[in-house]
Amino acid sequence: MIQIVLASGSVLMLTVVMLRFRNELGVLNVMLLFVILSFLLGLLFEMPIAAVSAVLAFLAYDFFFIPPYGTLTVADREHALGLLVYFCVAMATAALMSRLRTQADVVVREHRRTTLLYDLNRSLVSDVTLGQLLRSIAQRVVEIYGSNGCRILTVEPEAPLQVRAAWPPSGPDTLDRQGMAMAQYAIDNGVPAGMGALAPRIRRPHGAVQFPEPRAVRSGNVLYIPIIASGQALGVLEVAGRPGGGKFTRDDERLLTSFADQVALAMERTRLMEQATRAAVLDESDRLKSAMLAAVSHDLRTPLTAIKASASTLLDHSVDWSPAARDELLEAIEEETDRLTLMVANLLDLSRIEGGALRPDRDWHDILELITDVVRQVRRRAGTRTIEVAAPDDLPVVAIDYVEIAQVLVNLLGNAIKYSGEGTTITVRVARQADALAVAVDDHGIGIPALRIPHIFTTFYRAHEHGPVAGSGIGLAICKGLVEAHGGRIWAESVESQGTTVTFTLPLDGPAQ
Repeated sequence: MIQIVLASGSVLMLTVVMLRFRNELGVLNVMLLFVILSFLLGLLFEMPIAAVSAVLAFLAYDFFFIPPYGTLTVADREHALGLLVYFCVAMATAALMSRLRTQADVVVREHRRTTLLYDLNRSLVSDVTLGQLLRSIAQRVVEIYGSNGCRILTVEPEAPLQVRAAWPPSGPDTLDRQGMAMAQYAIDNGVPAGMGALAPRIRRPHGAVQFPEPRAVRSGNVLYIPIIASGQALGVLEVAGRPGGGKFTRDDERLLTSFADQVALAMERTRLMEQATRAAVLDESDRLKSAMLAAVSHDLRTPLTAIKASASTLLDHSVDWSPAARDELLEAIEEETDRLTLMVANLLDLSRIEGGALRPDRDWHDILELITDVVRQVRRRAGTRTIEVAAPDDLPVVAIDYVEIAQVLVNLLGNAIKYSGEGTTITVRVARQADALAVAVDDHGIGIPALRIPHIFTTFYRAHEHGPVAGSGIGLAICKGLVEAHGGRIWAESVESQGTTVTFTLPLDGPAQ
């Protein structure tokens, strides 16, 4: 209505201005000015309005500027021909300009749509979470498309539609019954559905047997676009309010469907990534199980064989064993049992570390007392090696899990014993740092090649894989997991043929409350 008033007013204003100069302008100049006006109105308004303005200009031209004035009668044939030519030119100009404007609008919409899709596709390949991406899409629908609000609702197993993203963020997080019905219709039928303020409820017409389809009462307030991926409905895109008001058009549906397709693509990509991650985790789990079985099968068999042989020998009553021989066999059984117990404890710790179930039970302890206790445990395995402890007298107590840190020292001292020669010295050093205690284990063994040091804390990795010393490659990995669970760190320094130093730190803070 406003556009018709503006177009009519333009014709009226031009007519009034030209009336003052009617004698000076002449019939031909008046016609040219009316043609220019029709050109401008066709460029500004749609075809029906431009056509109405052309008819009004034709009547004003005939009534005010073609003799005899004040009537629609045309006295001169040339003027009649001019009127006809003007009317045809005005209508053709209005149609042409309206078509050009429509095409320009289409180009602008397509450019806008392409820009939006480019931005969304760029977001899809960026390193963002699904929630961030869905919020970004909802925000673009509101800020760029121009709706009043947007929500993305997804289908959840055995649950109603859930709001996964919304813009503005302060919007409601639930659907009313009418909205739920519309959204469910869009999901079930795979087509857009909507409702408006003029039809707040789906009413059955008087005498109708069935309710009308929700799409039949769609107005310009809320539109639900189904989100479909791989032939399955994942949810709906809810758009509230069309830019400029009025009903959603087919062009609006096509543009908003592009947004819904991007949502579907994002959700499908996330689903595929989750499947790939689960498959990778399962493959890694199978690999670890196979590696663990291969690594520990021999190590478990060796102590079991020694225990079995010693026990069978002691049970052989045909031999009169001397007390010294009997004690030697019993010591062998005890030593191999300790070794087997340590191996099983390592495997249990490894499973807890890999499963993320490691929770240190921290309490205040004297680290020097713990070191002394561990050295006493492993001294029998040291043979002729000497184990020394170097620590200042003013060490503070530290909050640790006594059993877990003892396990760390047992593993480190066990490695130092295995990879150093008889008669060498192994040193356990303790030093205080600004906010931690540093514990280091030095040996004078065969050392580790420099290229292999970064990998020695990896599960089942052995720096001397083909060396004469047996091992499963899990001891240092367990040390790393236990130390990091306490908030510390562990590292190694080594020189081949000269020895290795493994150092770990323990923070000087209290147990977590």
